[in-house]
Amino acid sequence: MDYEILYPGLNAMLKVRVKPGDTIRAEAGAMVAKSKEIKLDGALVGGIFRSLRRTLFGREPLFFQHFTAIGQVGEVLIAPGVPGDIQMLDMLDGQDYFLQAGAFLASCGDITIDTALQHLSQGLFSGEGVFVLHATGLGTLAVSAFGAVYQITVPVGSQFTVGCGHLVAWSGDTTYSIRKASQGWISSLMSGETFVCDFEGPGTVWLQTRSPEAFGAWIREFVPRRG
Repeated sequence: MDYEILYPGLNAMLKVRVKPGDTIRAEAGAMVAKSKEIKLDGALVGGIFRSLRRTLFGREPLFFQHFTAIGQVGEVLIAPGVPGDIQMLDMLDGQDYFLQAGAFLASCGDITIDTALQHLSQGLFSGEGVFVLHATGLGTLAVSAFGAVYQITVPVGSQFTVGCGHLVAWSGDTTYSIRKASQGWISSLMSGETFVCDFEGPGTVWLQTRSPEAFGAWIREFVPRRG
């Protein structure tokens, strides 16, 4: 993928040059603009059942946008729906990635986006959901974050703890588990974190500097209550 990330940070936008015959896939509604050489289509990916699974459990739209260059090189501008940065992930040599629901922005190449089941109790009680997205194949993957993106490389034998609301993506070779932030429930609730994820190396984790849940709670304080 021949790309450039414009205005990195809170207002990031992805500019992609698309060669004739190539296709860029993006989440529905992500297009900002395109050149006349680019044909835009909306389509299901992976069949109706996989598409419904991504929508119901992965918080992804039912349809994807497909951008195809016709005749000559074209250009398309893509942006996420929330303020935040964009991270590009190369998928080579069988590398796979897990994405927090809603983090997929775009992809190029032979990449499959499906849902993966977390441990039932971990997903339910963490508030992050039972399902996450699972990206496999070869190509380039673009994920979006709420706020800036920070990359953590976890060495072999090391462990790194992340607040669940700040997760964006992690490499498939990383093992992780979800637990209470502190030893007791009261202490965990008082800490403001409640649940965290422990990642064990080797692997890589990408974080977002802002939590959508915390931001939503802050917004609700200013929304008038009915009745």
